[in-house]
Amino acid sequence: MAFGKKNNVCLDPLAYNICLLGESKVGKTTLMKEVCEKLAGDGGYLFLECGTELTNSAGLADVCEDIIENKTSEYPNLKAVIFDTYDHLIDIAEQKSIDMWNKECRNSGHAEKCVKSINQAWSGYGRGEKKAIEIMFDMMARLRNVGVASIIIGHVKTKEISDVVSGESYQILTSDQQQNYFNALKKNLHF
Repeated sequence: MAFGKKNNVCLDPLAYNICLLGESKVGKTTLMKEVCEKLAGDGGYLFLECGTELTNSAGLADVCEDIIENKTSEYPNLKAVIFDTYDHLIDIAEQKSIDMWNKECRNSGHAEKCVKSINQAWSGYGRGEKKAIEIMFDMMARLRNVGVASIIIGHVKTKEISDVVSGESYQILTSDQQQNYFNALKKNLHF
């Protein structure tokens, strides 16, 4: 009896879920647009500008659900969805997490347990954020199951560090998101 299976590496970058992090205004969006045009063609990718979520008639989840349900008929050439940016995607997922908690509370007859912040949702202790992470990466997994890669664009920031021994200072790049959201990104994406 054999256990496991041989892992085959695909040379097509769009066979994987990808994240591109960088400082503001260095060209992350332009780079991903050019990469997707080259690899997927003009109709093979879709940019989801997450920062404009509240002004769109269709929400981000609605767009993703439509892609999942109608991939073969409406989106046959779609190979990648680009979420621009992770910061805003987190905000959207946190609001969805709060809304789901509040709906559950109202439906179970406990409207007094409805909350306004992610820290209170799902009985607190980081559970609201955990649910937001689950919402984001479940959607990406469902897109992957219909053959659509998720590409996330996000930000980093520089941090000044002083060496305790020499006293010299230097800069490091660090995540612009809370550590739990950054760890989820590292754990759930291929590159």
